Order: sequence, then C-alpha cells, then structure tokens
Amino acid sequence: MFTPTGPERRPWLRPVIAVGVLVAVGVGFWGLSALTDDGKPSAKVARDAKVGECLENRGTHSDPVLFTIACGEAKAEYKIVIDASLQGTCPRELDKYTERGGRQGQTTLCLKPVRH
Repeated sequence: MFTPTGPERRPWLRPVIAVGVLVAVGVGFWGLSALTDDGKPSAKVARDAKVGECLENRGTHSDPVLFTIACGEAKAEYKIVIDASLQGTCPRELDKYTERGGRQGQTTLCLKPVRH
C-alpha cells in the first residue's frame, strides 16, 4: 500500500484563495470606477426628457444622438417645446426628432433651436 510522504493536504486552502481573488477583483473594479467617475449624473437620453429641458446632439445632423443637458450650458442645441409622441407631428416652425424604442414605443419631440 502506498502512503503519501509529501506535505499535509489543506482542503480549506482553495476556497480561501478563491474568496481572496474575488475580493481583489471586486476592489479593483470599485477602484477603477472611483477613478473614472466625474461626479456628474449619468446622461439621460432624449426619450426620457421632458418639455422644457434642453438637448445636446452628440451625433451628426443626419444621425442625431440627443442627451439632456442644462439649458444654460453652451453645448445646449435644442429646447423641447412639445412632446408629440401621441400625434407624431410638429408645427412647421419647429424641428422634429423621432426615436423608436423605449417604454412608449416611439418618442416624437418638437424642438426649438437654442440661441446663446
């Protein structure tokens, strides 16, 4: 019969190492998020915006990507005048922005350019 002569086995060591690795990874992610956080609230997309809020276009004119922004900021490009999600149309003097998806299915906003 074979009798092992090596060091004594420690069955508790593997779970302790696994927990230590998980804690180290969690602390690493927490530290990384703390370093990259600018303290601002996360950006709110246009479909969640309300009448009276202003929008910034982070896309192009032909493919807009709109986010809410404070109306006093220089980057504010449009102000929401009418939420036309039910009608789907805007008066001719206002710009129309339509976004599909979200809770409502389709969002249509009537926008007025912001003059600084």
